[in-house]
Amino acid sequence: MEQATLTRTFALQQGLISPDAQQRPIKVVQFGEGNFLRAFVDWIIQQLNDANLFNGNVAIVQPLPVGRVRQLEEQDRLYTVILEGLRNGLPLKTHEVIDSIGQTVDVYADWQEFLNLADNPDLQIIVSNTTEAGIATSEEDSPQATPPKSYPAKLVRLLKRRYDDGLNGLLIVPCELIENNGEALKAALLETARKFGYEQEFLDWIEHNNTFVSTLVDRIVPGFPRDDANRIWNELGYRDDNMVKAEPFALWVVGGSKEAQRKVNELLPAKSLGIDLVTTDDVTPYRERKVFLLNAPHTTMALIARLMGLETVGQVMADDRMKSFIVNEMREEIMPVLSLPQSELDSFAHAVIERFSNPYNRHALDSIALNSVAKFKARLLPILERNVNQGRAVPRRIALALAALLVTYGHLTDAQIAISDDPAVLERFSNMEPSGDCVRRVLADTELWGRAPTAIGGLGDLGEQDVTALSYGNVDGCVAPLA
Repeated sequence: MEQATLTRTFALQQGLISPDAQQRPIKVVQFGEGNFLRAFVDWIIQQLNDANLFNGNVAIVQPLPVGRVRQLEEQDRLYTVILEGLRNGLPLKTHEVIDSIGQTVDVYADWQEFLNLADNPDLQIIVSNTTEAGIATSEEDSPQATPPKSYPAKLVRLLKRRYDDGLNGLLIVPCELIENNGEALKAALLETARKFGYEQEFLDWIEHNNTFVSTLVDRIVPGFPRDDANRIWNELGYRDDNMVKAEPFALWVVGGSKEAQRKVNELLPAKSLGIDLVTTDDVTPYRERKVFLLNAPHTTMALIARLMGLETVGQVMADDRMKSFIVNEMREEIMPVLSLPQSELDSFAHAVIERFSNPYNRHALDSIALNSVAKFKARLLPILERNVNQGRAVPRRIALALAALLVTYGHLTDAQIAISDDPAVLERFSNMEPSGDCVRRVLADTELWGRAPTAIGGLGDLGEQDVTALSYGNVDGCVAPLA
């Protein structure tokens, strides 16, 4: 018999959601409807609502022309978060229907509905996750565009409407994985407001009447379990085309002034539920630990393991060579150049390996490889530089990951590998060949990397050798000596 689809009527009949869920006021506007925000921020909001600690819903804004708003509306904005993983070595599995999405808005379909969000006096928080490249201005932005292209420009228009309404400022919480994301977003907003010719009083209101915090978010979210969907639907008793799988581990570090920390804890009292929401003066130590010991190995394995025909993090960890390769990268190339206590690094690295080895989550390498150039710049290039600047040799495993990126983006491999990145980035790899001159040309491209990796002594020679070997399909021969 065909499964019933998860809708509000069905969920109410089955007792899966609160009958009063849609009566909660909208308190959060969330830019982004992807798997991560729905399985992390919206999941936390749900826990707070379930405990009567928030009493508010989320308005999800689809910031790009293509997204999930239509699919979410087809299920009355309901979806299931499935947590599966290991906690202290023991298996843990839960599922919960999220009923805290009160509204969705596609800015490309209804710009006016988006602007109307600003008129809500109950609104308290702006949350975003628009990828590492999202917090940036665009030359194409204009105050007449409906919508403008960039996320900062969209948010400026929303804030200008709220300012004109005479309403209070907001707590602005970016979750994009860049350093000092709160300050970066504020700077982009002010730059855009000046470009649009808005009055100085509005710029002052942005800066002084809103609370900007910097954050670090940490939860592995494989997303929709496509290969397992029918089995899970049978277990749940309904069909959910928007369900999201995630690991039980969740960490949200929020940094700012003492007043900002107080406001975060007041509006989002997640600590009282045992959720690891940390408020601090400085996110940097937490960010370095996570970006360099979790995200950096993720990027390495996505670049190299796909050339070996592997498709998921689980397959990487089940392959003795690749698991050893990744563990050695962490212990020999990354941990020695981090400034945290060794005991803390050891503990976190051990937890990361357990999370990578989660037998329940099928975390696709193709998903991790999205926008690989930006991720390599943020996650691995700093480690390359630190090693060399501290008098250490060029880290071979990270150098091999860079070569794998060049081979993949330059189409120098016969392997069928998905590439998803900005067209302008992909253009920088056009006419790529496995030759020294070509490799060095790409590595010297400061527009691509922000700085030239060829300035790292010895990297050009290694890049040429590794690109040649990988382009001839000798992935095993490159990986084995480093495993």
